[in-house]
Amino acid sequence: MLSKKGLVSATVFLLLIFLLTGCKLFPKEESLLAPPVMEPVKVSYSTVKAKRGDIVKTIRGSGSFVSIDSKYMFFEARGGRLKEIYVKHGDEVKKGDLLAELYTDDLETEIKRQELNLRKAQITYNQLKANNAGKYDLERASIDIQLVRLGLESLKKQKEEAELRSDVDGVVTYVDTRLSPGDIVGAFQNLIRIANPDALYVVYNGSNLSNFTMGAEVEVTIDEKTYTGKVVSTPANVPPDGDENLKNLVGIEVEDLPEEVEMGTNAQITLILEQSYDTIIVPKQAVRNYMGRKYVNVLENGLNNERDVRIGVETATEVEILEGIEEGEEIILR
Repeated sequence: MLSKKGLVSATVFLLLIFLLTGCKLFPKEESLLAPPVMEPVKVSYSTVKAKRGDIVKTIRGSGSFVSIDSKYMFFEARGGRLKEIYVKHGDEVKKGDLLAELYTDDLETEIKRQELNLRKAQITYNQLKANNAGKYDLERASIDIQLVRLGLESLKKQKEEAELRSDVDGVVTYVDTRLSPGDIVGAFQNLIRIANPDALYVVYNGSNLSNFTMGAEVEVTIDEKTYTGKVVSTPANVPPDGDENLKNLVGIEVEDLPEEVEMGTNAQITLILEQSYDTIIVPKQAVRNYMGRKYVNVLENGLNNERDVRIGVETATEVEILEGIEEGEEIILR
């Protein structure tokens, strides 16, 4: 038998043999590969060059020609039941033409009766005078004539007050078509409007009326030909008791208006608000705004750099750059 010391020695010997030969029992390790070299992703930008040119901020719209000289017609002295309106929109009228009339019941009969009474009083006076009547009889007959004449004049005035006649030449541009015969019409109620067709101006009623000021120059285009116009009426200049229609439009007089223009003719208008010439211009989408700071992104040596700018005229598509950008620099849009 092996001694205890021999047993230990044998165990150590076997362990050494295992260590020397054991590595061959495991698979051979693979060598580590070097990591691939990653090239940086190339960033692509959409750019445009800052250009030099002119920029104009305008208001454009359409309007139509109406008469600058028009007036409403109404019964002044009295109201009453409407008998008839004798004109319609577009009719030409002359001064003195009958436009509308109120019912006067038996007023015409009363006028005829009073005319006969006047004739009767005159005959009585003539008879007294022919018969050499006394002074007081003649005076009394003369007074009767005057009284009848006053009554007749009063009746005729009532009839005149029931007739609405035009006091100008022109064209009917408005009739209150809501009214029918028999309806009650008040004194000073607007019934008809008559306009002078030879005194025309353009009216515009867009959403930006506050930008128009009295005397401002406006370009007016009619059939592709441009004329110079001037603002002569704005909502701000209409008095509180003025025409309600004028409170919602701008009126523009046109110089050297062609003869073929008439009421209803359409026109294009252009009001210049701001303009700048020979200046740096970039697309509006290139200008960014953050917390009141305005800047653009500029492509420099392949890098995206922010550049603070000061802007001037601004339109719907372009912006004037007063400081911060030079002509020809690459501006990043996105």
